Amino acid sequence: MINKISHKTIFEYQTAPKSVVQRLHLTPLKLAHQRVLKWEINIAGGAIELETVDHHGNDVHICRHYSDLKKMEITCCGTVEVSDTAGVSGVHNNKIPLSVYRNSTALSMLGPSLRRISKEFRILMRNKSYDELSILHDLSACIAENIRYSKGTTDVNTTAEMAMEIGSGVCQDHVHAFLAVSRSLGFSARYVSGYLMMNKNFVQNASHAWAETHIHGLGWVGFDVSNGISPDDRYVALATGFDYTDVIPISGVRLGNGGEEISTHILVSQQ
Repeated sequence: MINKISHKTIFEYQTAPKSVVQRLHLTPLKLAHQRVLKWEINIAGGAIELETVDHHGNDVHICRHYSDLKKMEITCCGTVEVSDTAGVSGVHNNKIPLSVYRNSTALSMLGPSLRRISKEFRILMRNKSYDELSILHDLSACIAENIRYSKGTTDVNTTAEMAMEIGSGVCQDHVHAFLAVSRSLGFSARYVSGYLMMNKNFVQNASHAWAETHIHGLGWVGFDVSNGISPDDRYVALATGFDYTDVIPISGVRLGNGGEEISTHILVSQQ
């Protein structure tokens, strides 16, 4: 499938800031099943100062806001061809040892509730009739049952255990909880940010997220906890990392007084 993507984020400041520097993870990954046909990033009210690749293999752009303006628009658009591989992304493709992906992070750390789930699944893993894929699909369903999808109950600083205590959250919380438990079971697991084409073409105000776990003989395999499926050709991967902090689509530092308003508009459609 060829996915057509338009993503615009608008920053509006009460007073023109002295300086704003933004880090962008807004370029789709080049993968065996994902081919970037066309992609461009445009900055209105600023300029891209640096293009590089981080240790996870993600394309990163650094942009700077023009200090005499009170508004900046970051727009990216293009087309990406994706093949349906039943969620299998394939071989490990960066220099970070797989063993490092078994470590917990501040956002994906076990607490009492997640430790209980981990214990239950550790017992299941002793049953030889369960294979790794079945275990992980069951774990995905378990996380979705315990963290009901609901916007506005968590934020970007909410940890996996906090989301479990709240009992609701969004895709970011689902991924962090899944990562916490799967890592505790001995799996290498990582966070993936990207886009998802919905059944209906409507404007979204945030990108999507899912998890990938490394399975012997298959490589990285994706699990979209929020939707209860493995990613197919409607999914476009932007960046991977240990947790959300490694893949934030737009993050930055602002020097200056006054408030700011941020709005995001994303449209993903089939070409």
